[in-house]
Amino acid sequence: MKKMALFLAAIAAVAAIACYLTLRVAQPRATADDIASHEWLHRELKLTDAQHQALAPIEQSFGEKQRRLADALRDANRQLARAMAEDKAYTPRVTAAVEHVHHCMGDLQKVSIEHVFAMRAVLTPEQGDKLLNLAQQALEHSP
Repeated sequence: MKKMALFLAAIAAVAAIACYLTLRVAQPRATADDIASHEWLHRELKLTDAQHQALAPIEQSFGEKQRRLADALRDANRQLARAMAEDKAYTPRVTAAVEHVHHCMGDLQKVSIEHVFAMRAVLTPEQGDKLLNLAQQALEHSP
């Protein structure tokens, strides 16, 4: 019985650390690296002034959706942390909170992919292919 309690405590600790790290990673603050990488992408695609103008509302819409979904993800992580602290076991409530976190993460991923394809509609076929290639590389090399 003591081994089981230690095992459950270890799992709770790992889950708490995972929640903390997820909250840290999901912060919607734009860093200098984020801005630089976004500018790099636009330079890499060699966008025209007309394309920049056409992309502006797409970028604005994506930014708004991304912030809203990042807020939802942070809230879901707080709910998971609260459930873990209150239940102190892997209960159905904790399971539901984990599923809610996963749902929020999936929504954020979907919006990001939709953004890539919305951008692609403004690009030349060559630029669109390059964008898809860059997105594929990013996905393949992400944790």
